[in-house]
Amino acid sequence: MGGMTLALMCLPVIIVSSKAALKSVPSSIRQAGFGLGLTKWQIVRDHVLPLAMPGIMTGSIISIAHALGETAPLIIVGMIAFVPDAATSFTDASTVLPAQIFTWAGMPEKAYLERTAAGIMVLLVVLLSLNAVAVYLRRKFERKW
Repeated sequence: MGGMTLALMCLPVIIVSSKAALKSVPSSIRQAGFGLGLTKWQIVRDHVLPLAMPGIMTGSIISIAHALGETAPLIIVGMIAFVPDAATSFTDASTVLPAQIFTWAGMPEKAYLERTAAGIMVLLVVLLSLNAVAVYLRRKFERKW
């Protein structure tokens, strides 16, 4: 249920960024394709999508990074499947990192203070890494007109 909530929250960002990226492709590219006798599908597949891909990828990655940091919807919707401890193996039941940080922050023991700080640092590193990848991919695939 929490995954569906995050997917619905990410969808508008991905749609708007994809739409803007597709509109940013100059119409002269499409017109040149029609002038060469290409079909609409060939123009979209071979010319429009490759040129719009940096904007689509950037919007998708930033939306995923935004979803990673969302705690409130997961606490409201996803806390039904509450798991109080961190997983020790790959097959153990676990919860999302923001909800785990929220749980650790409410614990009175001193040991959870370090866990909370470490969880926040891991989350920040993942978010900054995803944003850096988005910037890198955008610059790598961006073309100047």
